[in-house]
Amino acid sequence: MSTHTARTQPASEAKSSVINTVVIDVPADRVWQACTEVERWPSIFPTTRRVSRTEVGAHEVVMDMTVANDLGVNDVRSHRWYRPEEFRIDFRMVTLPPAIATMEGNWTVTPADRGARLAIEHVFVPRQDGAAEAAGLGETLFRTTENVLAALKEWLEAGRDLDADDGLRDAWGPRTAANGISAATFENCELFFSRLGLASLDWGDITMVLKDLRKESTHEDWADWHRRWSALGVHHEERAAEALEAGHLETFRNANRKAAACHHYAEFFYFDDARAKIASRDRVTEIFERGIPYLGETVTALDVTCDGLAVPGYLMRPPGAGPWPTVVLVNGLDSAKEVELYSFAREFIARGMAAVVFDGPGQGVHIGRTPMTVDFERVVAAVLEEAVRRPEVDADRVGIFGVSFGGYLAARSAALVPGFRACVNLSGGFDFDNYRDVNVMVRKDFRFVFDQADDDAMDELARTGLNLRGVPPLAIPLLAIHGELDTIIPIDSCERMLEWAAGETELIRYPGERHVATNYFGHFIPRFTDWMADRLGAVAR
Repeated sequence: MSTHTARTQPASEAKSSVINTVVIDVPADRVWQACTEVERWPSIFPTTRRVSRTEVGAHEVVMDMTVANDLGVNDVRSHRWYRPEEFRIDFRMVTLPPAIATMEGNWTVTPADRGARLAIEHVFVPRQDGAAEAAGLGETLFRTTENVLAALKEWLEAGRDLDADDGLRDAWGPRTAANGISAATFENCELFFSRLGLASLDWGDITMVLKDLRKESTHEDWADWHRRWSALGVHHEERAAEALEAGHLETFRNANRKAAACHHYAEFFYFDDARAKIASRDRVTEIFERGIPYLGETVTALDVTCDGLAVPGYLMRPPGAGPWPTVVLVNGLDSAKEVELYSFAREFIARGMAAVVFDGPGQGVHIGRTPMTVDFERVVAAVLEEAVRRPEVDADRVGIFGVSFGGYLAARSAALVPGFRACVNLSGGFDFDNYRDVNVMVRKDFRFVFDQADDDAMDELARTGLNLRGVPPLAIPLLAIHGELDTIIPIDSCERMLEWAAGETELIRYPGERHVATNYFGHFIPRFTDWMADRLGAVAR
């Protein structure tokens, strides 16, 4: 026997609520198990076409679904908190059907005379104001939820075996060999671990994303990676908001930084859905800017325009009066000024220098919208011109730093733009004649950033435009850092850059290391930031 009740009433001035209940003739723990093993839902509920779950904390998951019901066919995301000792699930919807502005609520299982009672409460705000809209939406939510409960009752009372070994596990279960990181996934993702750590993510964040991920290659299957990091980003955004409301500013700073990093790493190798990639990238900037007033560094927005294109950026500096020796940081193909470059900027700032980060064409907020240009030095010139106007910047003591492809851009710009006193190149090269030899994901990255149709077009651009052959030799001091096993920008390309340079040069090389020598961040970041401080006469205060 099934019973349903509903109530649509003001839960606050703007909110309404709907409650549905059903009594199911099975024990409460069986109902609870069906409610939490969400991977089963497409076989239980005809309205659920797709569902996936990402654990983001103890008893905490983010669930993505495609649902077809009276509200249409919609992709929705729900942040869920499990309370197994109470048989209760609290939830908040992160993405919703167009008719709903906000929605949260709970699922509660309690023992009944016959079996168990499941109650679902939805607390919602319609997209459009008005009592009629709330009432109509409440009726729709009640009707769709009633269908869900009826399907669940029928499925459970049919005696389905929830304990069958079909590879599922409790959403709140412990980490074991069966639900941990596979050896293949570990091997394929290990290259990124140090980079993730640089951006403030810790081992717990990494394991939350990677456990149960079956990643057999770094060359494909990035949609699941994107979904999982996005879900963890939502979790850290929630933590940041709660901390800020409570006045816990250090907790807010840490969680906000993690949230930005998660959304960045969700998109950085994801090219199958350009709209999703760009949306994730925009969210990185939104999250970072939300935290600017609470950072330990003083951060000022830079208003730069180059050839009619807005070049957003920040001037970051230590507390206190300037003017400061300053370093301009240049992105590669897949870094974020708010994530990796912010991490590097903090190291310069700690040593008594200001730092400038920015998004030129093909970078950051422009990625997928405005292609990168070969003559990127024009953008750097515009950024430098704006920076040295600022009283906080010592115009006579400015250096430049670049990572990966940004190392090439930094050296090129330092040779063509007057005003720099020293240059650091982290894993950049003299040319990109090896474009055809690099792995497929890096080629995708190049094509996406430069908006090239195929490998033939990108190869032609790389060989004819992306090199230092026609650029006057660099006259200022140059420090290069490179891994000897780098297959993306081989070390011989870096060595050709050093041969091209006419000033003081130094190479820090790491045998056995790959691109950016990420296992040695703790060794070479202090070395190149100290090297730059010496060249610019910076003193930490």
